[in-house]
Amino acid sequence: MNLLPNRPMADLLAKPFGEKPITLQAHTEHVISEAKTVLKARPFWEKKYHQVTGIDLKNQLVRAAKLHDKGKAHEIWQSACQRDREYYEKTGKKNGSHLRRCGLRHEFASLWWAKENNIDLTLPEKAAIAAHHRKLSYKHKHRWKNDANGSFVEIWEDFLRYDYSRDESASDSFEQSLLDRFEIAGVRSLLQLADHRASREEAGGKLPPIHNSFDYGFNHPAYRPVQKAALKHANEQELILRAPTGSGKTDAALLWAKYQIENSYADRLVIAMPTRFTSNSLDKDISKDVSSTGLYHSSAWFARYQEEFQTSEQNRDYVWEVYNMARHLLMPASISTIDHLLMALTGTREDHHSIFFNLMNSCVVIDEADFYDEFVQANITKLLEVLRVFDVRVLIMSATVPESAKGLYGIEKLVDPYTSSRNKNSLEGKKEAEKKRCNILIRGQAEKTEEMNNLFGPLLLQDNPQAIIYANTVNRALIYYDWFSDKSINPILYHSRFTEIDKKRVEGNLINALGKDTWKVRQAKGVAILTQIGEMSLNISAPVMFSDLCPMDRLAQRAGRLSRFEGMKPGNLHIITPVKNGELYPAPYGDYNREEREWKPGKAFLETQKMLKEGVYTAKNFVDAVNDLYPKNKPFGERSAINKKELHNLISNNWLIVQAAETQEDDFETSEWLSRDIPPQRTVFTLQPPNFNSYQNYRKFELAHGISTPVWQIETGKRMGRVFEVPFYIGDEENSVPCSKYYSPNEGLILNQARSRSTDDQIID
Repeated sequence: MNLLPNRPMADLLAKPFGEKPITLQAHTEHVISEAKTVLKARPFWEKKYHQVTGIDLKNQLVRAAKLHDKGKAHEIWQSACQRDREYYEKTGKKNGSHLRRCGLRHEFASLWWAKENNIDLTLPEKAAIAAHHRKLSYKHKHRWKNDANGSFVEIWEDFLRYDYSRDESASDSFEQSLLDRFEIAGVRSLLQLADHRASREEAGGKLPPIHNSFDYGFNHPAYRPVQKAALKHANEQELILRAPTGSGKTDAALLWAKYQIENSYADRLVIAMPTRFTSNSLDKDISKDVSSTGLYHSSAWFARYQEEFQTSEQNRDYVWEVYNMARHLLMPASISTIDHLLMALTGTREDHHSIFFNLMNSCVVIDEADFYDEFVQANITKLLEVLRVFDVRVLIMSATVPESAKGLYGIEKLVDPYTSSRNKNSLEGKKEAEKKRCNILIRGQAEKTEEMNNLFGPLLLQDNPQAIIYANTVNRALIYYDWFSDKSINPILYHSRFTEIDKKRVEGNLINALGKDTWKVRQAKGVAILTQIGEMSLNISAPVMFSDLCPMDRLAQRAGRLSRFEGMKPGNLHIITPVKNGELYPAPYGDYNREEREWKPGKAFLETQKMLKEGVYTAKNFVDAVNDLYPKNKPFGERSAINKKELHNLISNNWLIVQAAETQEDDFETSEWLSRDIPPQRTVFTLQPPNFNSYQNYRKFELAHGISTPVWQIETGKRMGRVFEVPFYIGDEENSVPCSKYYSPNEGLILNQARSRSTDDQIID
């Protein structure tokens, strides 16, 4: 093959478009410069890389940057680029058809050139060059074999030999695959970052700063017990921190993270939350105190970035860049769901290597840890195994995490400055632990109208009723909602089946009705009806609470919204026994028997029902009850254990070449593994979709008008005539999605009930 066309080096192009053509020489220099800039901005990367691998990161990255686009000088590629440039200069249109059809990937040719010139590249350098446009993948195997008449087959086979060379039976195979992945991911991800930033700057785009460091200022007059405890034990490699809701755990976590970063154990903070709703709420709480925070989950675009995106045309690309930096955990403080971190371990997308590398340079807070069921907990224990290989500092937090969690997570230190008998608690901590939190009243069932009249009737006598009601299911929440609506009270309903835009609006309504600032000015009023998504990180409160019976750890979280703010007297928590057709209905805290078509209560639900007594409850009472509920760890069930093993296999196998079946950006499962054990879901659209010219435009529409819904509910909705399958196109590809007009901004998407109310304010004709 002839590598260089008969034209001067200064005339070789790197890209065909733009007002001024970017030469290959200039682009290469820009990428090298950007690579040096990002390393200078984040010196911890080099330090951690050398600490783990014993190898110099900068030398490898700069050499990969020098050679990454060498293949663009190939006669086939360069001729095609020049023809696309000529077309652009004549028409002003960015066509690129000659490059698409030329039959040569320039990164393959770059590696070929290095081999032909006896340049001995390291495996991380080779992988970085091969992957800087996402082509180190079995999906692109045909290109490696066919481009340039098979000239690159040998290079592809070299990668295959590396991929298959590991002895899976070796005792250290899992750890070695992690170390190899880290060594490769450092050069691989940073070359992609440098190339992207250089290209964006060449196109005149604004770059988000890469040099921002974690900056948190403690804005309170004194440390509270939980914050003192976090600082006292900040030098622990791993720590479980238990403290009551409202005690200042968030500031404690930020103080802990500041210690890790200032003492060079990490260069950024990653906070993992159970759900995207809790992530949204925490993001609002900390963004005012921490510099340059990022939020990422499947709907973070609308939760955090959409408003800024709409401010001006100039900001749009920039905001999208910030959003993607949050996805890659590149911000000084990033908030995401636990699913995002778990999914990155699978290595089933190219950008998982970048997320993985950045995670290993972070300190990690796993918040609200007791929210997760056994299935997710099994996945989390595998995540902790991975983090330990790289000495990542970890803080696990919760209000009710039991003592037995130490065995579950394999963490020796559990600190509770309030209720643990092993700690010498401060007087302030002891006082907080023994302070009356609430008065529990057991009220029986509330299925029939007369039962709800007796239960909720006293609220009707108030001029401005103030109450929070927790329902275990959306259907039960709707029963309560209808009762209040029939009494001319407009409650605020909050569950998971709203569009992201409406979720944000409903959250705002809740804060305006029962939030801290509203209580300060004595204008709080309203009835909030919530499902599980309102258990955590929603900063609202009321003096009266009604809750369906649920396991004690969940009940403690719900009680955290009762008389939450300073100056409020302890409130009453009314416990309702959930029934359906007069029979105990424990959903979702149990197992659904498909043959008998009924829910069987789980052990934690039944034990809570037995142990729950009327009377005064303190923080210590709740913690003691949770410890009694979960006295020791039981082995993971078969399904959880098998799923954890599948995650282990994905981590071990996907360290170099990306699978052919690459997962989508917001997937939280692979064909072999699940992040959560939930029923199959599909997105239901509340607006009939048009045809889309790109997947990105489809995703934006989906985020605005789509609701993830269990398939069984969609099928029920189809039988009831409330859901219809609608065809549409993304480019030339035909697709179909379920659509429903039975969506209400106030009630959400209700498919399995023939509700007339849902059509009162529907958004589709």
